[in-house]
Amino acid sequence: MRYDTVRLILGDQLNSEHSWFQQADDTVLYLIAELKQENTYVTHHIQKVCAFFSAMAIFAQEKQEEGHHVLHLTLDDTAAFDDLDQVLQHYVREVGASKFEYQRPD
Repeated sequence: MRYDTVRLILGDQLNSEHSWFQQADDTVLYLIAELKQENTYVTHHIQKVCAFFSAMAIFAQEKQEEGHHVLHLTLDDTAAFDDLDQVLQHYVREVGASKFEYQRPD
């Protein structure tokens, strides 16, 4: 499917109250990606990693049920990519998006 805009949601930005989610838009694809680098930049307990990735999956499902288009990529889905930049370039190109948006980190 083609989208005009890809919006990145990082695992620490799972905020249903964000203005992006006030109304579903069929021209926008939200991208949530589980990445190996999230696991390796610092040592985390495996339960923390599982909870983090589980929260991402649940958030993606909730947004889909509200009518938003969300692509949730698991670790298996992103294994072939070296980093987030490669993931983003691939999926922005794949869906034909002309815009890429992200939330500033806190």
